[in-house]
Order: sequence, then structure tokens, then C-alpha cells
Amino acid sequence: MVCAPRSRPGPRIDTAFHHTHLEEKLFGTIARCLTEGVGVRATARITNVDKKTILRVLHRAASHADRISRTLLQNLVVSECQLDEMWSFIGKKEAHLEPIEKLEGILGDAWIWIAFDSAHKIVLTHVIGKRTEPHAVSLLHRLKRLTARIPDLFTSDQLDQYTQALLKVYGNSVVPPRKPGPGRPPNSRLIPPKELLYAQVVKQYKGNRLVGITRKVVFGDPQKIQKVLQRSEVSQTINTSFVERNNATIRHMDARCTRKSYRFSKCRKNHERQFELCLTYYHLCQPHSALTKRYGRPTTPFMSAGLTDHVWTMEELLGTRAEMLGA
Repeated sequence: MVCAPRSRPGPRIDTAFHHTHLEEKLFGTIARCLTEGVGVRATARITNVDKKTILRVLHRAASHADRISRTLLQNLVVSECQLDEMWSFIGKKEAHLEPIEKLEGILGDAWIWIAFDSAHKIVLTHVIGKRTEPHAVSLLHRLKRLTARIPDLFTSDQLDQYTQALLKVYGNSVVPPRKPGPGRPPNSRLIPPKELLYAQVVKQYKGNRLVGITRKVVFGDPQKIQKVLQRSEVSQTINTSFVERNNATIRHMDARCTRKSYRFSKCRKNHERQFELCLTYYHLCQPHSALTKRYGRPTTPFMSAGLTDHVWTMEELLGTRAEMLGA
């Protein structure tokens, strides 16, 4: 019995182009439109491709882009991590939900929780969900898995969820000494480790106008925080300016996050896929103006962090096997 030789794997195996009948150039053009603020229907009109095909391209491109990002984002050393949440919605705004829709928790507000490396302009990780503490905890658990150690400094706005989330993820559990006499032993409690430095930017509003800003140290020694800021390449004071500026960039790139638009997401999966594709394109393919000025040549966030050595094209992003990057 003679066995037939195994067929060699095709060049599209394990890429975004696998099992698609579109030409790679057209596939890349569709993906690039979706990452440059163009909506699904407008992309369909520009490329003369059916809307359902556009959504299939979004699914394949986003899944592949997410694998590429997860392969590269490992064991990072982060000097300054800024935390923030960006508002978006799915289907309809929270105020317009029916009671049963509020219970389901699928439609309505979809806050995008972001952990941002202000030195290299990288969105380290993100979570999409309601503005609740479990989502803040989930964000920091993801951050902990991809970083080599605790970031030197955390900063955020005055949202209470961050304080408890940082304790739950990075805190140490201790049992206070028991007092003499009858009674139950004290319960264990979480305390921040010495290396956890966290400060908040507290904004005061009068009506809808910002009238003042104060800064508050929540965890850590203020002198240590000052030393971290003195070593920083970007920050001279406690701030959240860089993550807030990045939010504006995301709103320009992701049509679903644009305010007062008909291009909002109708389902959660497409909302998440669009965001993942835009992030990877931003990290690998789009030179950042501040980083370009710093290094004197076109530089993307992943180049700044030493995760790659060149600016990628969309076709390279879609055609690169994630397994080759981890080899």
C-alpha cells in the first residue's frame, strides 16, 4: 500500500486570509477602511462589496489581529500606567432601555476600560462592559498577566472602583492581631504592597465647566511618586492626559465610538472586534507623532517598546502568522 504524500500547507494557513475568496489587496483595503473611521456600509459602497462580506472580513481580521497582539504583549515593564474608561454604547443608550433590557445587560452603555502605557503610548489591555467594580478588577487582572512586575505608578481619575480593584489584584492579605477578651477573631483585610504607587486626579466642576484640579495620593509614599515622575520621559506631574488623548485617537479610528453618529454598534461581538482591529493597527501600522518626534523617524507604539523594529503594513499584519512571532 502506497500512501499519498502529505500536501504542503498553503501560504494562507493561520493568516487572516485563510478560507476567504477575496483578493488579499481588496481584503486589506477593507480592513484599512474599518480602522480609519469608515463605517461598515460606507466601506461596502467604497469597495463595491456586500455588507455581510465586510462583516466577515471584520471578524477574520480582528481575530487574527488579536492573536498577533497577545503574542507580542508579554512580560512588559511599565513605568507609568494611566487608567481610564471611555463611554460607548451598543444598540441604544442606557436611558432608552426597557426594564427587561436592563436586566439582560447586553444593550446600553458599554464602557471601554483602558490601561495605558503613557511612555510608549500602548493600550496595554482593555475591557468592555458596564461601569462596575468587577470590570475594573478584570482589567487589572489582565494587566497583571502581561506585565513583568507592578508598574512604577498608577494614575486615574477619582472613580472609586479603581482603589478597590487595585487592592484586590495587587494587595496583600493580612490578619490583624486579635484583641484580648471574648469575641470573634478579626477578619483578614487587604493592604497595598510598598511598591504599589497610586494617585488620582480629582476634577472640580461647576455646572458643566471644569473649575479646578487637585491631585491626591491614594497608595504609596508621595516622595517615591515624585521620584518616578522625575525619571519619567513624559510626565512632570500626576496626570491622566495621555490616556485621555488616546481616547480621542480611538474615537477617530473606530467609527463605532464616534459620538452622535448612526454608526454605533448593534451587537457586542462586532463592537469588540472593531476595537481589537483598530488597536492592533494603531500599535503596529500607524506611526505616532510624539514618538516619531522623540526618535527622529516614523515610530509606532510597539516599536517604541521594542516589540518590533519597523512600521507594519496592513497586508503584513493580516498575513503574518502569530506562531512565527513567538518562535
